[in-house]
Amino acid sequence: MKLFRYPPRALYGDYLRSAAGLFVGFGVLLAVPPSPAVLAIFGSIAALFAVFGLRTALRHKLRVAVTGDEIACRGVTTKVMPWSRIEAMKLRYFGARRSKWRPSGSGFMQLTLKGGGIAMTFESSIDGFDWLAGQAAMAMRSRGLALDPATSSNLIELGIDPAGGEGDGAAGGRGDGTGGSPDGCDSPPNVL
Repeated sequence: MKLFRYPPRALYGDYLRSAAGLFVGFGVLLAVPPSPAVLAIFGSIAALFAVFGLRTALRHKLRVAVTGDEIACRGVTTKVMPWSRIEAMKLRYFGARRSKWRPSGSGFMQLTLKGGGIAMTFESSIDGFDWLAGQAAMAMRSRGLALDPATSSNLIELGIDPAGGEGDGAAGGRGDGTGGSPDGCDSPPNVL
């Protein structure tokens, strides 16, 4: 069994952004005489950053356990999905495209798994993300389920062959911890 979680260092920035947004939202509400426009704008900002902070705290609490037979998540609730019941996998990239000035891009990937009435979503900041994506791809292949083109392209960016064979996620990408394709091409992932 392998255990994964979001490392605290990956969440500190989100906690700081949430605190800054709450400070601005509530700071203006407390400093400026109340009016419907001020209340609507800065109350919405404070509420938005409060939800963002709560979402970050939930990711901080999340624990993921993976065996050869199933994947389980424990956060506020516990979800268990056998690999034999996986029905869909989506791997999406969000953020700015890569360029010669920022070869690693400035976005993140999100892995969504569905099966047996259960859905699980993980962001690329979780420990072992490449490995999780590789395991999910293997489960999809073993069930004979097709991957959409965007997911296949993003698997290739992680160094995982969506059709199987070498680099199927067991090694976790290129092996250098940077993800990307094993041939060294730094093309941007498919953002469809």
